[in-house]
Amino acid sequence: MKVELHSHTHYSRGTKVFYDGVESPEAMIKKATELGLGALAITDHNTVLGHKEAMAAGKKHGILVIPGEEVSSSDGHTLAIGVQEAIRPGLSVFETVDLIHAQGAVAIAVHPFDIKHDGLRENARACDAIEIFNGNNVDRISNIRARNFASRNKMTMVAGSDAHTTAMLGLGTINTDAMDVDGIIKSIRKGDISYDYSYPSVKLLKDFAVTRLKMSYDHTWNYMEENYSPMRKFLGKKMLGLVKKSPGRIDNFFDVLAYTAFACTVTYSFWRNGIMK
Repeated sequence: MKVELHSHTHYSRGTKVFYDGVESPEAMIKKATELGLGALAITDHNTVLGHKEAMAAGKKHGILVIPGEEVSSSDGHTLAIGVQEAIRPGLSVFETVDLIHAQGAVAIAVHPFDIKHDGLRENARACDAIEIFNGNNVDRISNIRARNFASRNKMTMVAGSDAHTTAMLGLGTINTDAMDVDGIIKSIRKGDISYDYSYPSVKLLKDFAVTRLKMSYDHTWNYMEENYSPMRKFLGKKMLGLVKKSPGRIDNFFDVLAYTAFACTVTYSFWRNGIMK
């Protein structure tokens, strides 16, 4: 069975940009079914509010739904696969993993060496498995470093799309003979899995960025108003206003920005991490 371990719905919320995920649980589950996935984990940031809706959609569309959460520990993000109750953010990774295990769930270090430093880095050792492919690590080097780290520490390797929209689902998956949630958890713990992955296109990521800014427009505008300096506020609002012109000719400009950002991200990651670390 092909399993997507890392996905977000509109219940995942951010600070500057309100909608971190842009789709409903049912939309994500319906798309996962169309892709031929056997199971989908709903792992919203620091919440399990979407679980009830997801479970109902799973029964409707005939796909196994795995309850989960991406927990923001004080050391970095930790994926909790199989939790029924929310684990509060801000605890150490060791406390977080203990609480995950207390629910019979499995802990995965996600995007451990991402350039935003949201990952656990060396503290990934506290988890049961490590994500050596994350669909949002477009620089590639962060994923290479995670794989090298996993090899050195003999950790179980998994792949995850980190899908924040339906178009990103299925980019990183694991394969297992298990047929239920408990079986999937056991297979991860034992390392009895394989994985597949492919990177998203720059256009896909650009479209997602524009969509979430559109959905979060008022929130982001107000955040700039309350938190930015006058010059930064002026420039930020001018740029934000451009998303309302999409779709249209403005998308050519967004394409240029997206490819420029991609090139800068790769360059920065190579300088910051080094491919052989």
